[in-house]
Amino acid sequence: MKIIMLCFFSVILFSLQGCASSAAGRGAAGSADQAYLETDYAMRHFGDSGDVSTAYQNSSQTAKGVVIGGVVGAAAGSATSPVGGVAGFGLGAIFGGALGKYIDSHTTLADKLENRHVRVIEMGDQILIVINSTTLFYPNTSNIRSDAYDTLDLVSQYINSKTNMSVKIAAYTSAAEPERITRPLSQQQADHVMKYLWNRHINTRLLYAEGGGSSKLVTANTANWDSDNYRVEITLEKLPV
Repeated sequence: MKIIMLCFFSVILFSLQGCASSAAGRGAAGSADQAYLETDYAMRHFGDSGDVSTAYQNSSQTAKGVVIGGVVGAAAGSATSPVGGVAGFGLGAIFGGALGKYIDSHTTLADKLENRHVRVIEMGDQILIVINSTTLFYPNTSNIRSDAYDTLDLVSQYINSKTNMSVKIAAYTSAAEPERITRPLSQQQADHVMKYLWNRHINTRLLYAEGGGSSKLVTANTANWDSDNYRVEITLEKLPV
């Protein structure tokens, strides 16, 4: 039993510490998260179809720790006795939640965004934040997903952690549809994100939105909604004093 529980603690430690700051850690966390998302428990706890992954990634590390810890603890407990699964779930949830809370308190805003599959690229006085449209909008619309607000709140916190920056929000699509369709759609998407961030009182002297349509393809053209062509780019640039 002790050996099994020790292995269980090691799994949780690896999974949650991977969600912290390093790029290698984020890669390990992604693998652990994907393995968890393929379990039946994930489907029951977070929903169904594609909503499972979105809901899970929008959870804090504390919540992830509780769930992953409980699942692994239950498995470890069940391996020793019929009633061990219940006890293992409780112990795992407590341990995982505590470790997740610790990681939450020691993770930067950029890391928290990266953990939600939001790319943050710092280039001197310019910072680029890239969010796939599937994370923000319902398919092929400019309507912000109800589960995307937490991510946008993190974006607003990140922007407010910087000083004297201009903020440009640009939305892009693929070229699968005519420009007369993609350009207005991307403009509406950028406008909706801008409006939400403005209502979150982001600290900027200059904020504007631009619909780029299919003007900047980054992958082979495709109509797939989860293509990297469908994205929102938020550019922060240092303003003259």
